[in-house]
Amino acid sequence: MKKFISCVVFIVMMMSLAACGGKEQSAAYTMEAELEGGVVMTDTLTLDARGDRVQQITEEVKLDMTGVNEERRTELVAQYDAIAERYQAVDGVECTVDNTDGVYSMTVVIDVKDDVISQLSEQNLLTINGGASEISLEKSGTSLVESGYTLVEDQSSET
Repeated sequence: MKKFISCVVFIVMMMSLAACGGKEQSAAYTMEAELEGGVVMTDTLTLDARGDRVQQITEEVKLDMTGVNEERRTELVAQYDAIAERYQAVDGVECTVDNTDGVYSMTVVIDVKDDVISQLSEQNLLTINGGASEISLEKSGTSLVESGYTLVEDQSSET
């Protein structure tokens, strides 16, 4: 479970001094990893920003547990359901789960605000460097790529 939390909460965000203005940007990063016991995890993070300041984080985690026996699958589902409950307890975070045909999916949408960031950080659901209250799109992207994620989509538009 710690490895999952490390992967899921992999985001090493840096403090941003970017102004509130700027163009709207969106960047998506993905990583696939085989976890112990034959579980294949696909993690996709989408960072929506204004200028360099991230406004919303959407994380979609899919765990393919079709190669795992029923007993182990039940244990894993219980562990990930407990993580989902922790996310759901934070105002400003939406977390939904689905467990169909041996694939467990969790979607987490985080409204990036000071109190939300600090609550998630206190619960070890989000890792922040330097106690930042703002999250930099550029620095987050660099950190994610260094952690093994691949940039799959980068969009920006003038506002």
